[in-house]
Amino acid sequence: MSEIKLCRKCGVPLMVSGGHTWHDNGVITQTSDPDHRMILFESENIDGLFAGIEELLGLSVEKIVIESKRREVKEYVEKMLSPVRRMAARHVGIRMVIDNLSRNGRAFGYGDIGLVDRRRKGEDGDFITMSVRNPHSLLFFSGEVMGAWEAIDGRDHCVEHEQVADGTYHVTCRVGSHPIGLQERLRMKRHRNKPGDIVFERCTVCDVPLSVAECRWNLEAGTLTQPESGRRMAIIGPRGMEAILEDLEAELGETIPEAVIEAQRRHIKESMKDMSWLGDPGHYQAMMAFRGLCNLTRFERGEAKLSLTMENPCLPLMSVGMVQAMFELATGSDESAYRFERAPDGDLTVEIDIP
Repeated sequence: MSEIKLCRKCGVPLMVSGGHTWHDNGVITQTSDPDHRMILFESENIDGLFAGIEELLGLSVEKIVIESKRREVKEYVEKMLSPVRRMAARHVGIRMVIDNLSRNGRAFGYGDIGLVDRRRKGEDGDFITMSVRNPHSLLFFSGEVMGAWEAIDGRDHCVEHEQVADGTYHVTCRVGSHPIGLQERLRMKRHRNKPGDIVFERCTVCDVPLSVAECRWNLEAGTLTQPESGRRMAIIGPRGMEAILEDLEAELGETIPEAVIEAQRRHIKESMKDMSWLGDPGHYQAMMAFRGLCNLTRFERGEAKLSLTMENPCLPLMSVGMVQAMFELATGSDESAYRFERAPDGDLTVEIDIP
């Protein structure tokens, strides 16, 4: 297992604190690529959301999710690695690539990742099998392995996963065609991030917000946990999730946005029902900014109504479902009505009413 260096003061992996910047406007970006946004997200919410969508629709979305993630990761790896570097990785540096994937996985909360077996002879029987213990999302990991391997290998693959022990899975990519082909389409418009005035108390050595340093890393297991909620977290790129939701809507129809909001509402209400949701506006602003989800600039709550505005939001449909669940839990309500609007400058306004 490769060593992961930690900040000598706060103990956060330097891959996290040095590789990411928490800005004062509710946005987290990669330090080396300021255009690449990241979030610190409850990882159980990922596959939980898709399971909820499947329950509401009565059909599986697994293949679409994996295929969408594959395409996103393949494009990213091809962007990051020049053709020469991809060729070098293909022939002599596979173990270096896998070691890097394993280190990222343990530091970012993706699980304990390793190589099981591989064969690469330029024939149809070629394959690679990776193991993952405690995956942040089995669907995401399957798509990520396939996308990264396709970018390096240069051929199309198909993927399968199987559980081999409690919490441990093998994911195998084999040369082959994709089970589905998603149509290329215009992606959601990106908005220029607005400035903010959020102030984080930070580590004096690595500059990471102390709210991040409070998280508990288990580097052997590849997990990190937020102590206040007890929830497992992971550092992911929201664009991948947004692309998946766009692909689901394009493939399955206009009922997807409503299903996403409802699935998120149900998941949050069930998984976070033991948390207190009666904090003041500053508490919620800090909670959203720490995760990189937005800058919460307006929060008005009454006995039966909640109205708020998010600047620089990401995952807007999931945010609506989260706010709806949050207010229902705070008020003890079984149901509510929501309205939301995305302004031309990207601001997200959400209103929740209790009947």
